[in-house]
Amino acid sequence: MLGKTSMRILKHAIAVVRPRGGVFDLDVDEEVCQSMVGFLEYLPAPTRLSFPLGLRLLEYGPFLFREGFRTFSSMDGETAARYLHHWERAGSAPSLLYQGVRALVFVCFYQHPRILEAMEVDWQGRADERVRFRARIMREQILREAAKTGLSSPTVRPAQQAIEGAPGEATVEPVAATPAPRRAPRKKAAAAAEGVEAGSSADEAKTPAGGAS
Repeated sequence: MLGKTSMRILKHAIAVVRPRGGVFDLDVDEEVCQSMVGFLEYLPAPTRLSFPLGLRLLEYGPFLFREGFRTFSSMDGETAARYLHHWERAGSAPSLLYQGVRALVFVCFYQHPRILEAMEVDWQGRADERVRFRARIMREQILREAAKTGLSSPTVRPAQQAIEGAPGEATVEPVAATPAPRRAPRKKAAAAAEGVEAGSSADEAKTPAGGAS
């Protein structure tokens, strides 16, 4: 997508903008450059097509900021950093170009696997930890609800097993649920009530009419 001249300018911009020192002293400029080129494919067409033109302006623009008649890619690190600082303070289109290049450099640099490893950042490990945490919270909530409603352990076990798929999760013993008091079946209660009413009717029938003498 980018020609040799554009790639040379971009690599020099990466070397000047990227962080240095400490854990960042790693030779990853070539991989970062390839990541930036791959990222350009997802930009809007006007931005993607005008990006090489912006790099040319960056390359041949030092004389605009009194840096002499030389190219950006031929500058040493300190002079190039001062030159880019002029672009940052220029405002309008030059400032937007500088901010765009710097943002691409930072995004691709900090997402490089070796840089993440140096910073001890493990995105997959953090995702697995969050899954295990949520599974534990859900299981504890199910067991608490079971204890409140009086459900037995066999009733809770299917729901508990459904959320135990998280890797590395410790087994939690089910809480013994207090059995709910048994109630008389409705049919038996209704039959008993009908028996009482029938007995009362029979007693009334035996009582002689007219009452006491």
